[in-house]
Amino acid sequence: MTYTIQSVLAQPWAERLGWTLIHFIWQGASIGLVFALARGLAGPRLSANGRYLLACLALAAMVAAPLATFGVMASLELGGSARLTSAAPSEGGVFAGVASAAWTQPGIWQRVMPWLVLAWLGGVVVFTVRLIGGWFRTASLRSVESRPAPSNWQQTLDRLIARMGIAQSVRLMVTSLVEVPAVMGWLRPVILMPVGALTGLSPQYVEALLAHELAHVWRRDYLVNLLQSVAEAVLFYHPAVWWLSAEIRNERELCCDDLAVAASGDVLTYARALAELESFRPAHLQVAIAANSGGLLNRIGRLLGQPQPATHTLPGPAAAWALSILLLAGVGAVVVRGAQDNTASQEVTVSRDAIWVDTVKLGDVPLRVRGLGVLTKPDTVELMIAEQQMKQVQLGQAVTIQPQMGRETYTGQVTRIHPGVTSGTVTVEAQIKGAPPTQAGGKVDGTIQIGGLINVVYVGRPVLANADSEGTLYKLEPDGKQAVRVKVRFGRTSVNQIEIRSGLQPGDKVIVSDVTSFRGLDRINLK
Repeated sequence: MTYTIQSVLAQPWAERLGWTLIHFIWQGASIGLVFALARGLAGPRLSANGRYLLACLALAAMVAAPLATFGVMASLELGGSARLTSAAPSEGGVFAGVASAAWTQPGIWQRVMPWLVLAWLGGVVVFTVRLIGGWFRTASLRSVESRPAPSNWQQTLDRLIARMGIAQSVRLMVTSLVEVPAVMGWLRPVILMPVGALTGLSPQYVEALLAHELAHVWRRDYLVNLLQSVAEAVLFYHPAVWWLSAEIRNERELCCDDLAVAASGDVLTYARALAELESFRPAHLQVAIAANSGGLLNRIGRLLGQPQPATHTLPGPAAAWALSILLLAGVGAVVVRGAQDNTASQEVTVSRDAIWVDTVKLGDVPLRVRGLGVLTKPDTVELMIAEQQMKQVQLGQAVTIQPQMGRETYTGQVTRIHPGVTSGTVTVEAQIKGAPPTQAGGKVDGTIQIGGLINVVYVGRPVLANADSEGTLYKLEPDGKQAVRVKVRFGRTSVNQIEIRSGLQPGDKVIVSDVTSFRGLDRINLK
């Protein structure tokens, strides 16, 4: 399992993803600073709806930035297979120079990047599970833990729907599990009301609160909030995303306050309705809300023309300092990376005796899987085959056996495949033809032929090369004095060979030994 994860995260796309996440540190901070600056300069000239749209635009830019970065990196790789990292920052800009080499640099970045991507994937899973859990909880509230409101209140809601020009039908439900009115759903919206609100508040207050929830329906806020939650789950590691998302939710409530006042025609009644609704909360929750930036007081003060000092998820100066630090951290990582790229572009000299070179060929390749085993009887062996290699192993397939302490080889066939998996391997039993290779209990190497490839381009299997993946190999120049790194797409693998689907031609000579010590270089000298 660990090997599978490491092999997957060693692919170029995983390192591109890792560098995309790092680039978003400065990108997200920059977008957050631009949003804060634009909102500050606009000041009171912007309405609540204008600030809301500005915040939504900024969050959309945050979502688009990593997608664009990943795409740029991929296109740079595809367009520069002969010179994946040789462009210095002065030739293509700092971003291009870093992006084009982001997944090839050896050293600390290559060691850290797989764990960075793995940690990000774990965080996405956690926040996605939380989001799905909330969705199921919402569905339970709508279908099981609530009941239709009295018909007179549904009629009141229908009159408000007609007055506000809402095309959808909206159901009114009551439940004891919510403390404030809430809209659930987008295609078939439902307004959930606390049980005590319909009986404990005056009818005009209830009507004003219903107008606020209908404003959410009219604006399609449930869908926007869902998209926000997805963005938070994917970009969870950046504080600017959470800060901006909180600003969107704050401005959304102000927008709906304005629409509710327009529908009811009485700002004082609506403000009193908000204050009365708050009195229904348990005392301990009131304290928690008061400690949480006092959003309700700001809303009431704004409606009454007595706005409170502006409060946000982060105070203005603190938000600016936090975003600036993130911006500097992200740019610092890019600059350090660029410096390493320049160092990586230098050529080194490697001894021919320290590498293993193989020639790319065109022909047939027998597909085999290999495993260690033990002789259980004079004519029977049990081989331990990795689980991921068992997909095409079948009864009757040819087996070649070689004792670890001898040079003879013996043939046989698969006679039994044991059920179950032990420590990531499956036991395969084979019967040997001819003389027994060793005494019972002796260890053997075994290969099972599972098929073959006809007339394909192939080469000796390089270190770290995996089936159906992309990577790079060093191809020797015709004079044999230098090797240039080229991008290669691999196909199916056998024990010692791998199919080449693109990037190399028959007759090319490539280095197939371990090249991690100079893997980030475009060109190496050979002596």
